[in-house]
Amino acid sequence: MSVAVTTFWWVRHAPVKAMMPGRIYGQRDLGCNLKDVDRLKALADQLPTEAVWVTSTLSRTKKTAKAIAEQQKTPIKTLAYKELMEQNFGLWQSKTWDDLEEEGEAEAFWVDPANLTPPDGESFALMCKRVQKCVTHLHKKYAGQHIICVAHAGTIRAALAQALDLSPEQALRFKIDTLSLSRIQHFVQDGRADSWAIDGINF
Repeated sequence: MSVAVTTFWWVRHAPVKAMMPGRIYGQRDLGCNLKDVDRLKALADQLPTEAVWVTSTLSRTKKTAKAIAEQQKTPIKTLAYKELMEQNFGLWQSKTWDDLEEEGEAEAFWVDPANLTPPDGESFALMCKRVQKCVTHLHKKYAGQHIICVAHAGTIRAALAQALDLSPEQALRFKIDTLSLSRIQHFVQDGRADSWAIDGINF
């Protein structure tokens, strides 16, 4: 009986430069701080040397992937997917949550953070759908391979929701640190429904 095991190595990008607590970055294309060489080296040591490398289309994921690969001394070619971008917070991007509190916009959001859509943006629930569609594409196209995905906290939460069959509301409970690693496996076995396994989250 044949089994195809596809392993997703999810890495959250390096911290945004001059990161401010409470600032909403979303899909803004900002630079990242790659000075933590020890952490980059630790990630490189854990990742497979033969893998498909995937990022979002935002530069902080591409730069993080390149920095990790340099520590691994492995030449890579990354595949960038817009579907793996962070949640689009629309007109809220660049503001802080304190700004929204003062404007009265955050109250409704905190009542239902998974389903409320920021002005000109998207809800986390909608984001989960686009991310999960992309993950399905990846495990079908690269079945049986290692896929290193350098992405965003929201993206990784969406991938975990897919693997664990969680609602968007439940997925928001995961804390995903910058330069952390989460490993998920997808299984295809003859005569059985597809299945998932979680090897580790945020380590």
